[in-house]
Amino acid sequence: MRPYFMIDKELLTSYFTTNQNTYWPCSNGYLVINEDTFFSKETSVSQKVHPLYESDPESVRFVYSCIFRCSNNNCNEQFASSGHGCLDWDIEEDDYGMQQQVYSPCFEPYYFYPSLKIIDIPENVPDDITNQLNKSFELFFSSPSAAINHARSALELILNHFKIPKTTINNKNKRVKINLHNRIDKLAKQNSELKELLLAIKWIGNEGSHPEKRLTKNDVIDLYEILEHVLSELFENKSKTILAKAKKINKAKGIK
Repeated sequence: MRPYFMIDKELLTSYFTTNQNTYWPCSNGYLVINEDTFFSKETSVSQKVHPLYESDPESVRFVYSCIFRCSNNNCNEQFASSGHGCLDWDIEEDDYGMQQQVYSPCFEPYYFYPSLKIIDIPENVPDDITNQLNKSFELFFSSPSAAINHARSALELILNHFKIPKTTINNKNKRVKINLHNRIDKLAKQNSELKELLLAIKWIGNEGSHPEKRLTKNDVIDLYEILEHVLSELFENKSKTILAKAKKINKAKGIK
């Protein structure tokens, strides 16, 4: 089991610095940077404009690459990572006790390989569902919309696993597709709580299909929190309540 109970939104959505002690969680510990693997360079665009904006260090941009490893020696998994960076400022005291603004590099990941496991997936979840979730995790940092699309695909596969039909015969005796909303109704006929959760995943998933909608990592985390509970309910029978969040999304029919 992972070494923390809830998804850490702040950790997953914030920049990091190279002098942190621990970073994101592995299944058996926490990630730390492998010594001597961290490398960063200022981008060419930043180098070109930097002399013009020497009084504006916040315009500086970097790219980085490094290897993280799991802090647990029994695991010791290695993670390749890359992304971008900038200069962030803080207030420090100089040798004379005077406060001054100090800039230092901070970085945001776009990519991990292997991908971070952001939620717990029960062992008995079918492989096709797990594979879709892993694809979603791979895209979490670089493309929230794409990550949401893969999570929505996982919902379709969950319905398939429980043999919820995808088509039906209409009154003209023609076979037609059953939309996702109605398929959810069929699975959740005897479980109103589950219906709320599944519909919330559907609404967020719909947002991921609209290219004009700028989704964030926080939006993906909302979906993951609900989906983690659904997987637990369907495949582990654990009980945990996050209905308030699901109902809020359903009432708004999406993210507001």
